[in-house]
Amino acid sequence: MFYNDTRKQIKGLANKIMSGNRRRNVFVIIAIAMTTFLISAILCTGSGYLKSADKQQKMLNGTAAEIILTNPTEQQIQALQQDKNIVYMGISRQIGFIDTAAYPRINSILLRWCDTVEWERHISPTIVNINGHYPASESEIMLPTWVLDRMGIVHPTLGQTITLSFRYGYTDIHWQPLSNPKDFSFTLCGWYDDYSGNKMYDNAIAYIATDFWKNSVANEANTKSALSLTVSGDDGNKIRSYIEPLNELQEFTDLSKAGSSKNSFSPVVATIGLIVTIMFCGYLLIYNVLYISVTKDIRMYGQLKTLGTSERQMKKIVYRQVWVLSFGGILLGLILSVATVFLIVPFGIRALSGDMIMDSAISPLYSPLIFIGAGLFSFVTALISSMKPSKIASLVSPIEALRFSGVNTSKKNSSRTSRGNKVFKMAISNVFRNKKGTILVLASLFLGISLFVIVNGILAGLDASYLADEYMDDDIVIEVSQQTNLDDNILAGLQAAPDVREISYTTKLYEQWFIDADNILENYINDFCGTGTVPQEAIEQYADGNKYQTYVFGIGEQDFNKAASLISSPLAYEDFCNGAIAFLASATIVPYEGTAISGTVQLSLNGENYTLNIAPYYLPATFREDGKTLIAPNIYVSQKWLEQIGVAGKINRITLQTDSSEQALDAVNAILENYSGITITSKVEKINELKASFSGITFLGNAISVILLGIGLMNFINMMYVSVNSRSKELAVLESIGMTKKQICKMLQIEGNTYAIITAILIFTLGSAVLYGAFQVVKVQASYAIFTYPFYQIAISLAIVIIICNLVPILVYKTEDNHSIIERLRVNE
Repeated sequence: MFYNDTRKQIKGLANKIMSGNRRRNVFVIIAIAMTTFLISAILCTGSGYLKSADKQQKMLNGTAAEIILTNPTEQQIQALQQDKNIVYMGISRQIGFIDTAAYPRINSILLRWCDTVEWERHISPTIVNINGHYPASESEIMLPTWVLDRMGIVHPTLGQTITLSFRYGYTDIHWQPLSNPKDFSFTLCGWYDDYSGNKMYDNAIAYIATDFWKNSVANEANTKSALSLTVSGDDGNKIRSYIEPLNELQEFTDLSKAGSSKNSFSPVVATIGLIVTIMFCGYLLIYNVLYISVTKDIRMYGQLKTLGTSERQMKKIVYRQVWVLSFGGILLGLILSVATVFLIVPFGIRALSGDMIMDSAISPLYSPLIFIGAGLFSFVTALISSMKPSKIASLVSPIEALRFSGVNTSKKNSSRTSRGNKVFKMAISNVFRNKKGTILVLASLFLGISLFVIVNGILAGLDASYLADEYMDDDIVIEVSQQTNLDDNILAGLQAAPDVREISYTTKLYEQWFIDADNILENYINDFCGTGTVPQEAIEQYADGNKYQTYVFGIGEQDFNKAASLISSPLAYEDFCNGAIAFLASATIVPYEGTAISGTVQLSLNGENYTLNIAPYYLPATFREDGKTLIAPNIYVSQKWLEQIGVAGKINRITLQTDSSEQALDAVNAILENYSGITITSKVEKINELKASFSGITFLGNAISVILLGIGLMNFINMMYVSVNSRSKELAVLESIGMTKKQICKMLQIEGNTYAIITAILIFTLGSAVLYGAFQVVKVQASYAIFTYPFYQIAISLAIVIIICNLVPILVYKTEDNHSIIERLRVNE
């Protein structure tokens, strides 16, 4: 048997079929191009988001290392050096600290040395805007930009001399001081922007050279060190297993688990969900276009069968068209992606993260593998879409092809009325004569509109004002520094400001001593010291066992009621005003909020000792404060009681409730414009910031949903065009037996409106259920969200669909109506 090579003929025939279906080609190429573009954009944005979140976590940690072991022994270091899974191993050492008494806005500055690996692989990647170089000589020092700014050095220069007081040792409660404080003239060799958690507590790291400490009283035995590791794979538990047991000075930290939670894969799930949705929308359009194209040309395929074309050759003809169109569509989509992705991806990452990822951490990812993957996804979508149409073309027989209509005729409708078939009944029958095509069009329209509705419904629930309420309980907050004095006249002026309904304030007493005679703070103090970020002054105050310094705040009735409600405790305000009750608030780094506590403390004020009964639970760290404490919890007592005993304290915080926050804010700014050391925060400003953040999310979500809605509408337009075009002869027959053009137009409008009505029913039922389910998932991440049904957005989208569903059939019919009835009756002869 001889092999007959028909590849050239099949190729030529497929090309001729494509050249005769230019409109179809345009639809398919656009569908594949948009699918490719959206998938590549989403893959780049999703991967960039994950990369940015990872970078931000490392910046907050202050190191790119995954594992840290403090005070490693020589045996442990040697054991770790043998582990092939350790990629980088760096070491750092805390040599001493700088005296910050002259800089009240700086809590502590540790002097740290690190080796080359530690600096280049672990520290440098987590800090930005590095100017200068790592210290190389004894006098050189490298400081964070914010430290220089608070020292009054706004425009630092390399080689600048900075005289600071420092001493060796005493960097932790376990390490004794190695020298007395002394002044030293440092040479500034570099500075950098620090975003680590240390900055939150006004703590800083200053880097120094090897020569600074090698010839001093500090050495490897009397200073705290840390070994930092980057490992391949998840080997934290394995590494810990062969360096145990740890001694009392050692702590093993696995930073690879920092920031992880049960919701860590939410961005991944969202990205996969979007890609599947886009592929499905693309599939619906491509499948429908090819299906309609094949059924339209079914007689031609039947004739090819008569001429001896095999099933395999018929499939090749269809697949050849798909491959050519896919190549054009994927190429166009990739060109569009490459041309716009550098603008879209950073914007998309910001939109997805809102204000959760800082700009300096945003790291777009433009891997060629992403674009290759997007092209493969699109090609697979097109290939799957073409399977059923190619099967129809290959299996149809010449006789079936002559009467093929794509309609299931196994069950005939024989119902009649006394007046014959009505126009309405005919229109409904036409809609469902091709059930598969109808289902595909409805699914495509429903999916596009549903995504548009879901995006807008969720964003409506994520209103900036709701989130602002989470950030701020008060409309305006005025924070006053320790150096600034505000008197009662200022309070009276603020109370009299326009649109101010209510005003309250707190006072603050700094560094007040108290005695914990009952040791009720023992667990809290141990946990606080175990954080490793204990401010230097707090360590110094931890000297007499149960004697501590703390901040004492005076609060009024409004804040008392708020505190009592937070701990759900029925406390008497009268007892509070008499000084019998006090609240304790934990630090941010020791989240004891809601933890039970019982006992008394002795507070020393003006040389007198006062015994205070402590409220039964800790308050949140940020209750009327920023969460900063000394080593002991902050204490909240009554303002009236402080005034009675003559130690009222300075006003440190004022809160205002207003009717019109903008007008009240202007008045507050005018009253305090001549005062320094004051920070004013308003809810209206926070709302504006959040709106700017949410606008990016809104634009990104709407852009994707509008594109998918467009794909659905393209699907509808294509099907209606082919439906009317393929029924040209049928409509001509109806016209020839007396049906008027007005009746035909009415019938076609009913057909279009049927699609619109069914889509609307699906949106208000199934779409609403999907919206509510998606909102509940979002609410897990954003508890402040409030469900809001997007009637306005649904009305707009359905109005567009109704207009298109009414216009398209009529416009197509008007185009066909240009031919005479005789010409339309002969169209298939």
